[in-house]
Amino acid sequence: MLKNLIDMLRGDVAAGPGRRYPIWAVLVALLLAEITGAYETAMIFSAIGDLVETFGSPISVGWLITIYLLVGAGTAAVIGRLGDIYGRRFVMLILLAIGVLGSVISASTSIFAVVLLGRALQGLTGAILPLCIGLIWENMSREKAPSGIGLMIAGNSAGSAIGLIFGGLIVDHYSWRGIFVASAVFAAFSFVAVLACVPRSPTRFSAYRIDWLSVCLLMPSIMALLLVISNGSAWGWLDPKTICMAILSILAFVWLIRHSLHTPDPLIDVRLFADRRVLIANLVTALTALGASQAGLVFLLLLQAPLWTGVGLGMSATAAGMVKLPSNLIGIVAGPWTGQMIRRFGHRWVMVLGGVLMTLGWLLIIAFHSSVIAVVSTLCLITLGTIVVLAVVPNVIATAAPDERTSEATSVTMTLRQTFYGMGAQIIAVVLASDTIKSATGGAGYPTERAFVIAMVLVSGVCLTATMAALFLPGRPTKSAKLHPVSGVGATG
Repeated sequence: MLKNLIDMLRGDVAAGPGRRYPIWAVLVALLLAEITGAYETAMIFSAIGDLVETFGSPISVGWLITIYLLVGAGTAAVIGRLGDIYGRRFVMLILLAIGVLGSVISASTSIFAVVLLGRALQGLTGAILPLCIGLIWENMSREKAPSGIGLMIAGNSAGSAIGLIFGGLIVDHYSWRGIFVASAVFAAFSFVAVLACVPRSPTRFSAYRIDWLSVCLLMPSIMALLLVISNGSAWGWLDPKTICMAILSILAFVWLIRHSLHTPDPLIDVRLFADRRVLIANLVTALTALGASQAGLVFLLLLQAPLWTGVGLGMSATAAGMVKLPSNLIGIVAGPWTGQMIRRFGHRWVMVLGGVLMTLGWLLIIAFHSSVIAVVSTLCLITLGTIVVLAVVPNVIATAAPDERTSEATSVTMTLRQTFYGMGAQIIAVVLASDTIKSATGGAGYPTERAFVIAMVLVSGVCLTATMAALFLPGRPTKSAKLHPVSGVGATG
């Protein structure tokens, strides 16, 4: 594996007469950018306690999480398309600059509305991953690109781990403002790295235009849907506000699809879903987000539930985070390894392998959830399988989509993943709340063993369905046009 990684880092990228960029420098710069985006996603969880003490309301603090996800999911596809048209490197630099601005705004005030504004600006960095994938597809040979994309998925895991662990250390020794200061530093450093080490992307603005009607339909509909998913239980699923927002979101989606089918150059080309590779990859992504990706929610609650519940392991939040650390490390290694497996065995069987691993992990935890060792082992297995699946998906999408729509197509997949992750979290929360137990002195209720087992069985079924869907994926790329570097800007070694 180490030899293959070294081989991937060799060579350089042509960027005009007399100008070349080492592959390793391009990958390091993109990896830093993706780690920054993932850090900003996860860092807020390490500061929830301090933020509640500062602003006095868990509901208000919850909006610091929600607004980030809303902005990220609502703008991802638009940003991906802008990257395809105006240059992915150029758009990424803008996102990183906005990330610095948002971090500085949030770090410099105690006014909640202003902190929320800064957090919303940070949400734009959630679209960095599709741009990274597009840049890898531009600058690396088709033989090396799968490992490069896998490295970006690993960077996502690394950034999440840094956000939780490093963010916790900052909060413990400084304050919640420290995590925003750190994110500003990360984003600024990544900006310089991308500016210095990543070749300029080809632009296509003379041949394409922005489909503004699709922009106006897509962003509000996604944001409305995510609001319904995240707040439906609090508002009430039959509340008129919930129902109206859901109906408006669905109608906007229908209008968007109809418009896209009748527009020669749509923002989101839904005709790509006619390709079985794109359809299956997105279906597997949705099912994985709905099921396997809920591991953090289920396992952290299982680890921290009191011993008197009969199922909880009674660990502190810090100890639970450390228990989860090995799975994060597994995720960092799994990404590049998946790229190497794709080169040898093709997309289908590697995706099926990932599905089998995550399904097996969830089945095992049903029977073995009473010890820390069992939880760590099964969590590592689930994480390995999940990362393998999620690393295959962008490779499939990049292979199937036209070169000028690579970032757009992967952005749509990311939006789908975030939406179904939110749906899965709500379903799991309802299942866990369906059967609770309280201590003799009262207080908060915790899920019983029965509730945990039902949740695990449901997730296992969803994972099995995703694995079966992966069997319908074509095994290897078949489009000859995608077997060579793009437009003369690909890797030469």
